Amino acid sequence: MGSMPSGDSPQDAKDYYDYLNAHHQTEHAVQTWHVNWYSLAWLWGFVAALAVILIWWIWQYRTTKEKSVYLADTWSGYASEVARPATRFFVLLTAILTGFAVAMIVGHIVNGQIF
Repeated sequence: MGSMPSGDSPQDAKDYYDYLNAHHQTEHAVQTWHVNWYSLAWLWGFVAALAVILIWWIWQYRTTKEKSVYLADTWSGYASEVARPATRFFVLLTAILTGFAVAMIVGHIVNGQIF
């Protein structure tokens, strides 16, 4: 495009708009398509962590006998609940989900929301 248009007529205004917009076409380096390995690592790392925890939970559930020192609470003889501390599965799941949440929040604060 040649010199800067004045914007006196509708066509000149459009030319001026196109002139200004043309400056934005060269602000960033041209990049070809590429795989974002960092994002893939986060995605599959999260899936792998949840899969390991699920397998551990199933193993713990199937191999642990009832060892409660607490009495079972019953209501009307139909519903019962045993009060006991949280399992290692629950603590690990909570820690991993909290870790991923903190990493994502801090990453978004530092780098902005990049999707």
